[in-house]
Amino acid sequence: MPFTDRARIHVEGGRGGDGGLSFRREARVPKGGPDGGNGGRGGDVVVIADDQVVDLSRFRHAVHHKAGAGANGERRVRHGHNGADAEVRVPPGTRIVRDDTVIAEVRTPGERVVVARGGNGGIGNRVFRSSTHRTPRETVPGAPGEGTWLTLELRLPIEAAIVGLPNSGKSALLVALTGAAAVVAPYPHSTREPTFGPLVDDDLEIHLVADLPGVDANAQPRPDGFLTQCERARVILHCVDATLEDPAARARIAAVDATLGQFASPEARRIVVATSVEPSRAPSWADYGVDSESGQGIAALREGVLGALGVGVQ
Repeated sequence: MPFTDRARIHVEGGRGGDGGLSFRREARVPKGGPDGGNGGRGGDVVVIADDQVVDLSRFRHAVHHKAGAGANGERRVRHGHNGADAEVRVPPGTRIVRDDTVIAEVRTPGERVVVARGGNGGIGNRVFRSSTHRTPRETVPGAPGEGTWLTLELRLPIEAAIVGLPNSGKSALLVALTGAAAVVAPYPHSTREPTFGPLVDDDLEIHLVADLPGVDANAQPRPDGFLTQCERARVILHCVDATLEDPAARARIAAVDATLGQFASPEARRIVVATSVEPSRAPSWADYGVDSESGQGIAALREGVLGALGVGVQ
């Protein structure tokens, strides 16, 4: 199933159980009083961060999530059981939006957020007993649970994002820089969803790098792109074909930068990488020149990226 970083779901808490209406009917108890128990509380809908879940694709079909209802109160003052919670497991880094407002975010595995509370249980007739009201028939029904539509937005912990126009060498750079198993082909749009790779520093710490297929040939966001994943990136690697003439290259860089301004953090470090060129022949508009196929310039770029991430290199 395609990588999905946005989904819309409906959540509903469980209904509370009704209060019981009952009177004692036992041998040798001629005047048994009211003994209806209280209803159980409805279950909650809980969003849980689970590091075994990689994206939101399961919610393409699993749209409705409803918690269990509370059980009704019964005779002999037996209270109903509470309803079971409904668990919605999402990847860490998922943002929860209701009515265009972010209400919560789960970032660490195991973190839990209640997004729809169950209704309170009803009250049985025993509660209404008094010295002047010995046979109450009053009960309170269980309350309905909360229900609402939510939007889930996944923001992966990407530290460096590789962007650029189609066929600008993004996938090849990811492979050369991280060793990721990305599709490298001599035609545009070979990457249709984000591809990830680990950049390992000298202390063996892993930094997530992603090739994001978010820009079309006109430097505009692709409808099926994933530029929103740039949001947390601290480094943006902008790939540009080194064969472009100086004015055309600078114009494309400016156009892509304008598009990225809608998604990336303004504090993110921008690094322009000229691809398919020897480092010594890198054009003036580039910060680095690399030839991903031969590996020339990759070591220097790696040091530059780690330096921009604030990681020391030896």
